[in-house]
Amino acid sequence: MKKVYVRSNGCIDNLLDGKSFRMYFKENGWEVVEDPADADIILANTCAFDKQHEDTSITDIEELKQYDAQLIVTGCLPKINKERMDTVFDGVSFGPKERNKIKDIIGSDKDIEWKGQHTIADDDIAELPHRKIVHKVTQLKNKTGKLGKYILPNFEIGEVTGDQETFFLVLGEGCLGNCAYCAIKNAKGGLSSKPIDEIVSDFKEGLAKGFKRFILTADDTGAYGQDIGTSLPELIERLLEFDGDYKLNIYHLEPNWLIKYFDYFKKVFNTSKIDVIFSPMQSGSNRILKAMRRPYKTEEYVRCIKELRRELPELKVWNQFIVGFPGETEEDHKESMAVLDQVSFNVVQAFAYSDRPGTAASKMDNHVSENIIKKRLKQINRKIFMKVNVKKLKPIGRASA
Repeated sequence: MKKVYVRSNGCIDNLLDGKSFRMYFKENGWEVVEDPADADIILANTCAFDKQHEDTSITDIEELKQYDAQLIVTGCLPKINKERMDTVFDGVSFGPKERNKIKDIIGSDKDIEWKGQHTIADDDIAELPHRKIVHKVTQLKNKTGKLGKYILPNFEIGEVTGDQETFFLVLGEGCLGNCAYCAIKNAKGGLSSKPIDEIVSDFKEGLAKGFKRFILTADDTGAYGQDIGTSLPELIERLLEFDGDYKLNIYHLEPNWLIKYFDYFKKVFNTSKIDVIFSPMQSGSNRILKAMRRPYKTEEYVRCIKELRRELPELKVWNQFIVGFPGETEEDHKESMAVLDQVSFNVVQAFAYSDRPGTAASKMDNHVSENIIKKRLKQINRKIFMKVNVKKLKPIGRASA
């Protein structure tokens, strides 16, 4: 029996794709092994979201090509920075939209099932120690029950972003946006939504298996259905037709869609069936948002979040900032920091801006120096710690408005 080793890094979508590849090989009579030294084929499922993830992917390729096996590189790296990949690897590679090339490589007549996996287990994150920590601490908190909320009061990030005991509903891939800093569209292209009946079928499968937490995710979740004559609210309505003790979480709900559908979301969030949203604003400066090609204004976003906080205090809201986008001034940075004074979030992440090949931002001539980015990142992380984390040094409950 031929053997394959698959290594994935990056986003949830990438981990689920890696799991789909492992299942595909099994269906074709291959054995999936845990040691690359035992493999006939090694599949490196890469990420290049930012330079840090790209560096990890390059390190993986350099390690894995040393083994006596055919190395195949997939994921986003071949489409985002092939030039760099080519400096360390000259073999077979393909991007996320070309998954079926694996058929010819192994001589199969079966198509690989698109978005056919829905869960992430410890075995799926063997190469991602940060995710293993989230798994282990959340498991400990669950085992300790109410006492765990006192022992581990500040681990709400595990409850909001953790992927254990979760059933993922991947709504599609690609997006309708054109953000100046993002290269993911170079890898995944425009919006391609999964048919609504297939998602409902996946949801029923998860319910039948006893799952209680369902995450709706995509590269541009709010845009779901715009290419197939439906919408995210219509999908949510279909899912909420089912009775049961379950929660829906919405990831990657870009602020423009939150604003567009706000009246609907406010109504449906009030059902208590949706308890987490990840809506990344990226900057508190309208000038920078415009340069980023983000189609909304800070005050629109803040108004929506404040209203949700006031009327639905149990809803958990996860936000994200990019620090040091080209042209960002000290005043722009302060406007991002000010958002944390205006509204409370359950989880906030801040990332240093990272040039991605071929993006509009990479061609801008007003880049912020690395030293200034590090200084600003330290400042905003300190503020996040004080405004978000310190407030939770008590049993997890409401986030103040």
